[in-house]
Amino acid sequence: MIRTSYHTHNRFCDGAGAAEEYAEAAVAAGLNALGISCHSPLTFPDAAAMKVENLAAYCAEVARLRDVYRGRLRVHLSLEFDYIPDRHAELWALVAGHQDAAHAFEYLIGSVHFVGQHPDGIPWPVDLSRSGFEDGLHRYYGGDIRRLVGAYYEQVRSLIGWGGAAILGHVDRIKKWNDAERYFNEDDGWYRREVEATLQACARAALIVEVNTVGWRNAVRSPYPSPWIIRRCLDLRIPLVVTTDAHAPQRVTDFHPEAEALLRDVGCRELAVLGDGGWRMEPLAP
Repeated sequence: MIRTSYHTHNRFCDGAGAAEEYAEAAVAAGLNALGISCHSPLTFPDAAAMKVENLAAYCAEVARLRDVYRGRLRVHLSLEFDYIPDRHAELWALVAGHQDAAHAFEYLIGSVHFVGQHPDGIPWPVDLSRSGFEDGLHRYYGGDIRRLVGAYYEQVRSLIGWGGAAILGHVDRIKKWNDAERYFNEDDGWYRREVEATLQACARAALIVEVNTVGWRNAVRSPYPSPWIIRRCLDLRIPLVVTTDAHAPQRVTDFHPEAEALLRDVGCRELAVLGDGGWRMEPLAP
């Protein structure tokens, strides 16, 4: 049913293995399309991001693989672009300056990994570690989870309003450390209102929302977004795509069976697929 993997990271950023290893794994798994989408360069120190001086080589390597696998696998050039409002212009300049006819990004995954900033001006990575999340929650938000969650979703909505991304990455990533409802209950009215406002913005922007399976490996043991959010996406006719956020070649189809079962359970009948004419909806296999 799921024959694409549009969200992958290789050793150009914080992933393991060469881009070609992901292509080989995708072919072996019977996929039709592979998106290579390393973390975009940043203007501050970060271990996950691609170095800006490697961006041209990255684009060239994906272009090479596109030719090597032509007829066997559609290989797409992409980036997972970090949206940070106060730094957006400088971060976008790093990416836009490398685009040309041969190396144009076919789509961008827009994601929020940083909320607020440290006293030295360096953005705070909200999802890096449990201890880091706990420290930032108390240090920068006075222990008020509603303030932090509100700031996160406000930034996601700003990303949607920017309009440069085709796919919204792990929309409810803020729940990563919320296992056993440690910080909040997703049924709380205030939380549901934040999500609803975000999904309404997605619907207006015709943005694709990814069903990111990496959440099943995270502490929360749930995909991004949660099943109730996926149902709401369907209500709002928001296109969906299944991604694995693979950081190793063997993970290009991680949790595909679980995702298939979930999609069938919530009544999803089609997924977004990237073709020569852009994104289109294709029915799921019966």
